[in-house]
Amino acid sequence: MPKAEGVSFSRDYFIEMDVRSEEAYELAKEWFDEVVFTKKLVLERSPDWDALKEQINALRETYGKVALLIATKKPSLIREVKNRGLKALIYVQGGDMRVNRASLEAGVDALISPWFGRKDPGFDHILAGIAARRNVAVGFSLSPLLGANPYKRVQLLRFMTKTWQLVKKYKVPRFITSSAENKWEVRSHRDLMSLGINLGMELSEARASLNFHPRGILGRLE
Repeated sequence: MPKAEGVSFSRDYFIEMDVRSEEAYELAKEWFDEVVFTKKLVLERSPDWDALKEQINALRETYGKVALLIATKKPSLIREVKNRGLKALIYVQGGDMRVNRASLEAGVDALISPWFGRKDPGFDHILAGIAARRNVAVGFSLSPLLGANPYKRVQLLRFMTKTWQLVKKYKVPRFITSSAENKWEVRSHRDLMSLGINLGMELSEARASLNFHPRGILGRLE
């Protein structure tokens, strides 16, 4: 593994951490050295665990590296999923403040867009401290920006910038991703690095968000 942020086996090795359809995956594979396929799971109650494990195993056979994105309003379900030892990265869709905190305290692999659907960043100094201690990454997703009107886009960028400032201050793991639901939302590593730079990242920090930090997260699957 790399020894310091911004230093890796190859400066040109890029990882896409979150694509959510077969067509998005196939296109992303043309632009990235590694791609994580994400299965979104909307939960209102405990799932059928045996069926879920079978689905994950099938996805791993097809895609190799797999993440499970949990979308729920019930914080207790996050810890329940985390404790099942599923052979996938565990992401949580941010937005609900109780869910944001519960996902960090449970030590999931990543909290995606804590500002999602909110009128504030959904991420503060307290949550940044928990994320750092629990080694939970923050995922900065491009896709919500693509369909947003100009006012909403400016608001989202402001929330993302404030979150990045906390992530940097508290040394929280992170990655930049398309979170593409279809092939039209897939973007190259250059586009994703440009997003990071627009949020205030230095070039090396944006690169680390597609290389160094994703490498560390993927190491949890080994």
